[in-house]
Amino acid sequence: MALDEEGKVIEAEQNSTEVISAFNRIPYSLINQEATRPPHDLLAEFTEIAKYYKVYEKGADFFSEGSNGDYTPSSMHYKMSASLVDKEARFLFAEAPDISVTDSSDSTKPSEDAKQVLDNINGMLQAIFKENMLNGQLLKAAKDCFIGKRVAGLVNFNEDGVTINFLPATQFIYEYKLGTKELEKFVAFIIVRDAIDLSDRKIFMKKYQLVEQPAGQDDKVYLTEAMYDGGGRLLEQYEEDQELMIPFIPAVVILNDCLTGDIYGKSEIDILKDYESWYAKLANADADAERKSMNPIKYTVDMDGRSTKNLSTAAGAYWDLGSDQNLDHPSPSVGSIESSMAYSSALKTTLDRIKTAGYEQVDVPNVTLESMTGAITSGKTLKAVYWPLIVRCKEKMKTWGPQLEKMVHQIIDCAVAFPECITKYVNGPVYGVPYEIHVDQKLPLPEDEVEEKTMDLSEVQSNTMSRKSYMKKWRGLTDKEVQDELEQMALERQLIDDASFPTVDTSSTGEPYNDEPDETNVLTSQEQQEGAQEVKDAKDNAEPTSE
Repeated sequence: MALDEEGKVIEAEQNSTEVISAFNRIPYSLINQEATRPPHDLLAEFTEIAKYYKVYEKGADFFSEGSNGDYTPSSMHYKMSASLVDKEARFLFAEAPDISVTDSSDSTKPSEDAKQVLDNINGMLQAIFKENMLNGQLLKAAKDCFIGKRVAGLVNFNEDGVTINFLPATQFIYEYKLGTKELEKFVAFIIVRDAIDLSDRKIFMKKYQLVEQPAGQDDKVYLTEAMYDGGGRLLEQYEEDQELMIPFIPAVVILNDCLTGDIYGKSEIDILKDYESWYAKLANADADAERKSMNPIKYTVDMDGRSTKNLSTAAGAYWDLGSDQNLDHPSPSVGSIESSMAYSSALKTTLDRIKTAGYEQVDVPNVTLESMTGAITSGKTLKAVYWPLIVRCKEKMKTWGPQLEKMVHQIIDCAVAFPECITKYVNGPVYGVPYEIHVDQKLPLPEDEVEEKTMDLSEVQSNTMSRKSYMKKWRGLTDKEVQDELEQMALERQLIDDASFPTVDTSSTGEPYNDEPDETNVLTSQEQQEGAQEVKDAKDNAEPTSE
């Protein structure tokens, strides 16, 4: 390699490392020592991702035109990419998905013990999700995924309980088992303490390595933990190749908009940055045009330079101008040159087209409060307006849903393997019952409740929707509360049915006998006895009749 080419490579690597350091805060050397990818490939991708974060945080770069160095062009950044990424993430996870575990056995009605175990599992999961603020984490994780191509979810069990952490793409590396989507290696770099001084920064490394075992035996997972400073120097070694009691790596990797065979994902920023750059360029040119229109170029003819060098532009200003006395026949005059960069409808049209095109790239409707004024804003109308984004988010849930289910499986399996870690969340067993996991997406759109309730009720009546689903949806009941309610309803129906059929007695008369007493006519036994005694006393005291 020629010296100049080698120098360019070194400079490029230095620049890349600087970008990564600025927007990642994890030393590249620390990441590179654990990666098996070619260093230049890894460096190039991490630099690319770091630049995407730069666009998200600061806006896309653009080049201004029209200046000869005599004025400073407008340089306002329009963070359209960040706005669209945020909108998309909010639409996906502003309403957290419902995550629950139900019985998967063939039995139509699980046993009381099975119901208790399922209640224990659901209670444990909800407590863990609440403690880890999963709803907020999912929203942030979605943004990281859209920006950096992918995001990782890591589950950790220890004596203090269960933690769930989501990591951006530049804070973990991973490898799959050959021909599968099962993790064979996963290394997380978690910033424990951030600081400007690299020596004060602390980074916790957690490395999992899965070792495949012979057929018939569970795979083994080994854990290494260590603390590093911001320069990649080892501070303390905690664990090294410790064998875990689980045959899987407790982590998931969620890829954004990947194609078949893609193991890295795609960035939304990569799609949007050019639109944002052009929008910012034209919008700033428009601002410059406005500036020039408000401050037109002035010129003077045959004027004394001493009297014109400090002309005021304030409203109502008075100019005392003197002619150049060195001229034979001066013709003093003052004028201005109007800017040719005046605002036009064509510029507005172009800006609107660029903005709309950017919105269309991620299927976000370009809807404002002003544009919706006077329009019918029923649930159906809004659903129609947001339908492309709804479809897009449903598509993304095809990836997010299975990975969240996998994470829940990992939590339950780890709870069985490490029961001492879940005592703060549940008192009782969380194993021994076949189960299935449900991740139900919820979109933040207003609905026509009356119409939807009516439709759901008709589905219940036609046996295309269960009573359980209806009660969970419209009454907000848990699985246990629904089960208790259904059992109470069944009991009440049985009581009503029993009271509706009279007992038939044909032993003597052959006529049916109703064993239900008439509350208005029937006397108690005591009242009957008292009445009979009164009749007897009356007969004994009666005067005998004469013959």
